[in-house]
Amino acid sequence: MKRPPTKTGKKAVSQFADATHFRLNVSAAEAIAFSAEIYSGTAPELPEVEETDQALLCRLIVQAQPRNGKAQEQAHNLLREYGSLSAVMAAISWQEPSKSIKALPESVRVLLMLVREAGLRIQRARLRRSGILADSAQLYAYLRAVMGPEKREQVRVLFLNDKHQLLADDIMGQGTVDHTPVYPREIVSRALQVKATMLVLVHNHPSGDPTPSADDVVMTTQICGAAKIMNIHVWDHIIVAGEKLLSMREAGLL
Repeated sequence: MKRPPTKTGKKAVSQFADATHFRLNVSAAEAIAFSAEIYSGTAPELPEVEETDQALLCRLIVQAQPRNGKAQEQAHNLLREYGSLSAVMAAISWQEPSKSIKALPESVRVLLMLVREAGLRIQRARLRRSGILADSAQLYAYLRAVMGPEKREQVRVLFLNDKHQLLADDIMGQGTVDHTPVYPREIVSRALQVKATMLVLVHNHPSGDPTPSADDVVMTTQICGAAKIMNIHVWDHIIVAGEKLLSMREAGLL
């Protein structure tokens, strides 16, 4: 498929990046060209100013269904229910059966899922290339995007080599709104399987409060102890609570 032409010169903040909760260093024209290419469409001209979540969501809806006369109303209802564009895209990807999502045409749901998944893959590729610990801002943006909108607790582990490069990004446990069973032996076994020498533990608090609980501290201690036996270092344990984030290492708890 032929890629629509893009402008050269001044770079704008990528609206594609904003939609997936990232701020990647690519032009807005290049970003929207990706989704236009998928649907063999023509990429529209984009302003060099950042749009609101509602304006961008409406724009994406129209991109998938140009004759949709209810795009503004649909964008408004989705944001009223989920709070942010990132949360809307996550809910659609997880196929939540809400009324506002069911009201969307299939073409719109598919485009929003593709935009989110493409953004996550771009971010993972950057993290693999530069190293997980090289840019904490990009790491935190990625974790907010994949875990911030979650309504149930989950434990994710980033497995790294001695150059801090990402070897695997696995969900090691899922549970209820306030508890997730985690087994240190399974984490260590997976680390040995991918030949990881370092771990970054991550879990979310759907409550919106990133303060570690007593159970969080105990879990961290147990995993650190099990990993140490195999000469594997736990670099950090990060707690994601919506837009908020806490690094136990930076807080002096690890």
